Amino acid sequence: MVVITLIGLASLIIGGWWLYHNVCLFPSRHYHGEDRGCGRVNMLPSSWKLPFGIDKLLKSVEAEKNQRLPLFSLEDHQKYGDTYAQYAGGLFTIITRDSRNISSVLSEQFSKFGHGQLRSICFGPLLGQSVFTEDGAAWKASRRLLASELHQPHYPALHIFESHFQDLLRSLMEKQSQSSSTLNVRDVLHDYALDTATELFLGNSTNILSLPSEANNEGTRFSEAFNKAMQWLATRERFKMFAWLVTTPAMLKTFATARDSLENMISESQRAEASDLSKSAFADFLGKSTGMSKARDELMSLLVAGRDSNASLLCWLVYALAREHEVLEKLRAEVTSILGTDSDYLPDDAHLAKMRYLDDVVNETLRLFPAVPLNGRLCSTSTTLPAGGGESGEEPIYVPKGTLICLSTFACQRSTKYYGSDAHEFRPERWQQVDAKVRTSDFTFHPFIGGPRKCLGGRSSSQYIGVHGIVVYAVKGH
Repeated sequence: MVVITLIGLASLIIGGWWLYHNVCLFPSRHYHGEDRGCGRVNMLPSSWKLPFGIDKLLKSVEAEKNQRLPLFSLEDHQKYGDTYAQYAGGLFTIITRDSRNISSVLSEQFSKFGHGQLRSICFGPLLGQSVFTEDGAAWKASRRLLASELHQPHYPALHIFESHFQDLLRSLMEKQSQSSSTLNVRDVLHDYALDTATELFLGNSTNILSLPSEANNEGTRFSEAFNKAMQWLATRERFKMFAWLVTTPAMLKTFATARDSLENMISESQRAEASDLSKSAFADFLGKSTGMSKARDELMSLLVAGRDSNASLLCWLVYALAREHEVLEKLRAEVTSILGTDSDYLPDDAHLAKMRYLDDVVNETLRLFPAVPLNGRLCSTSTTLPAGGGESGEEPIYVPKGTLICLSTFACQRSTKYYGSDAHEFRPERWQQVDAKVRTSDFTFHPFIGGPRKCLGGRSSSQYIGVHGIVVYAVKGH
């Protein structure tokens, strides 16, 4: 009897939700939109008519499981247009790859679009209160705190990465000797990115690549927990408002282990001699009485944002250059003409400034393979966006408060409207025709987002990757 009652109650709730959103809210969205001179946004058809956007959620989870979520999103844009709407994770969602809408959300109407509670719900258990989860005054304070450290010139200390670079080469060669066919470099590059990121931020590296596989110390403890935590975060983000469904004891234990381990690494850095701490880009930050919880949350956010983005760029550079032999030869010629063939000679900023084709290759990699293919913002005040309405898709659209805006960076940067018929081809020479700054200003190219919330270390990250990734291929010929 109790079971039947609960099933009946659940049915009433779900039925009520369906009626409210489809009978009440859906027409009112169009009414308010038409009242503001807006056209109707294309609503993605739902094959099962399940509530809460569960059918879309399941498809997204399946696509992510098969490692094709960005392509899944691109295919939907090709079917339904540059801007369309759907329910996803319990939220009315507008998905857009129109650069005008992206510019409006990230720049012109920045104050009306934030992360709201959604980012905190999904990522808060690991990242706490930090620049990655905050909005408003709290976010501004965190950003100022980190920007003062990240915008200092740290390239004179590039030599501190040399040992990690050698560890990377040794690990890749070991993997190559153990493989008879395909060489999977993903895990090695992720370890390299974490080793260098912790060296840069803490002056105290995890040193995963230099340790034996059976090693058990704070670095390996953090690395193992961090890798698992990243997988949990990806799942929670996909479930959005339903993230509580994947909140398990195993997940909470993983997050706690990562946080505790990072605290131990921070404490070790703070106890270090001044000469050792100076290796860290965050020497001043770590030396301040910031408080352990604040230091942990901010540095965890930087590691989450930086480790995967740097590793992703490295992976895709390796992938692209392994396939594009003409690009590799042209790049090798440029780097050799500037640096010579001395393998011990590291470039500085002056050398990097001369490597124009290197910039083109990195930009083309970021265009086709952005580290964050989809990015979300919650609308805090009802407003409009400039495009996506009507049959032509050129009319403005109404955006009610509480709408999730999904920005399709991957699909935007592969749009033939912006990049021509060869948009899906890897062709670095396109950047000699249109400068990246122009593409960034009109948001047809935004691998580091853009506007007031643009990635703090975006451009410096790509230069750093260029030094430690491209030079391997171009000079040493691996």
